Amino acid sequence: MSAEPTSAYVAEAIARYGVQAGYGDIAGFLSGLTSERAANDEMRRLTGISNFFRDAKELSAFLDVLADFARGAVLQTAREREWGDYQTPPELAERVCAHLREVGVDPEVVIEPTCGSGNFILAALRFFPRAELVYGVEIQKRYIWQVKARILEEALRRGRDWGEIELHAGNLFQHSFPSRVLRAENLLIIGNPPWITNAELGALGSANLPRKGNPKGLSGLDALTGKSNFDIAEAMMLRLIETFQHRQGVLAMLCKNSVIQSIVAALPRLRLSVSGLRALSIDAGREFGAGVEASVLIARLGAGASELTCELGRLEEPERAIRVFGWLGGKFVSDVNVYQTAAEFDGRFPFEWRQGVKHDCAKVMELRSVNGEWVNGYGDTADIEPKHVYPLLKGSDLGSFEVRETRRKVVVTQHYLDDETERLRESAPKLWSYLAQHAGQFERRKSSIYRGKSRFSMFGVGAYSFLPFKVAISGLYKTPRFSLILPVEGQPVLLDDTCYFVGFQDYTDALLAASLLNTEQVRRLLGAVAFPASKRPYTKEVLMRIDLVRVIQTTPFVAIRNLWQSMGYVPAAAITSCDYEHYKERLQARIQSRDAQLGLLA
Repeated sequence: MSAEPTSAYVAEAIARYGVQAGYGDIAGFLSGLTSERAANDEMRRLTGISNFFRDAKELSAFLDVLADFARGAVLQTAREREWGDYQTPPELAERVCAHLREVGVDPEVVIEPTCGSGNFILAALRFFPRAELVYGVEIQKRYIWQVKARILEEALRRGRDWGEIELHAGNLFQHSFPSRVLRAENLLIIGNPPWITNAELGALGSANLPRKGNPKGLSGLDALTGKSNFDIAEAMMLRLIETFQHRQGVLAMLCKNSVIQSIVAALPRLRLSVSGLRALSIDAGREFGAGVEASVLIARLGAGASELTCELGRLEEPERAIRVFGWLGGKFVSDVNVYQTAAEFDGRFPFEWRQGVKHDCAKVMELRSVNGEWVNGYGDTADIEPKHVYPLLKGSDLGSFEVRETRRKVVVTQHYLDDETERLRESAPKLWSYLAQHAGQFERRKSSIYRGKSRFSMFGVGAYSFLPFKVAISGLYKTPRFSLILPVEGQPVLLDDTCYFVGFQDYTDALLAASLLNTEQVRRLLGAVAFPASKRPYTKEVLMRIDLVRVIQTTPFVAIRNLWQSMGYVPAAAITSCDYEHYKERLQARIQSRDAQLGLLA
């Protein structure tokens, strides 16, 4: 017969953290009490935890587990899937608390909104013993019992020298803080919220999700694609800041750097009152085995007006600032100091950057040449009408200034987003047969962008996709490299959705655009506005900020020729200074025309 959940949670906590010192005395002492209320009163005196037992059933389960533990029985424990949580190593929690104490943090109330197994709570008890209340919230009841067991062990081992403790099992997004906490001054909100997105947490069946909505204020396609996905940590931290922004205190939370960037980016829109923002980096690989950049974000609450920049440093050397990012003159930048040397090139790109094709069926849609035949990802030969197969480049293929050949091809089912793929049954019977053979893979695509669309639809296609010349960049590279893409075997080259590109009809226009984008001015600007540690540093929003007109105004033709010479590049057509001047005039005219159109729309 399996253990009741409460018994299993208690057993796991006792087995993992071992309430050994004096457990027999505790069991005997509690057994002699006449009621659950009396047991709670004594446990509160011993540990500071109010309502250690929610009811008589929990008290009974606790005593049964202690009795089994005393007999040396093998405890039957719970086994649940953890919901995206990285439990903070105790040493890291103590380093964070030690730094906070060094900079003068001495809270009256400590809030741990996702307390997990309690490492931050235990650290707070040791480093902030004058705190009158430590208030913890955790959605997983198994962790609540682990925190109780650890605090009990600590009290038995060295005696209690801390204030009251309240532990609440529940969803932070639905939790109502009591007035004692809401009205408190001199707060410390500390913790390590889940390192997981809303989509991933939903897939795990977690209830610890914010209400449905569009917290980033996205519209159109962005609201349907990955841009609408957000980290749960971001939503949790924003809710905490919003709730306590008018109380005096400090927020100190471990999270991914991308979450910190999103929070700072949202400050003007949300009008949150915080100041003194600092992000002290940690080694997430060493501490958590996580391959992401992460820091502890520290922010002062109760500011009269919000500060819109964040200073970056390292937890190991907190006194040394590395750089500052945030809002400067209405612009969001990754390095305030560098930006001041590149601000003149921050404007509007004269053309629209596009993202490459998206299909989410790589094994079906992407082909490679094997012994003169085109083979898909399953190793099967793909017999398809040639007019529906195009050369393809991925971000990893964009290593050189000019690209004139590809290793892959991609199957194209549409030239425009509203093309009905059903027409392929008659116009391209070989392709239709091939797609029908793999219909299951298309039906299993999870992205909501395909809902209500044609059966074999793809995204990132339009007239721009089939222009002969392109300038492209991988959105994933840490260092920006712009490549000139030439047609392959008379066909325009398509790019995958890790890339961004601009298409051109004319080789000269494409060559000059690629050359200008590889100048020092552009590299400096991108170094000041892009975040290299991000999963995708170079997005459409970042690239659209490049003022190519200003770049060409400050770049003489001789500098472009020197760039070609340094790369050993010889243009396929003679380019003169007159060509360069005419190109400059066309760029300026394009911007002026766009400004006029925007003026009419306004």
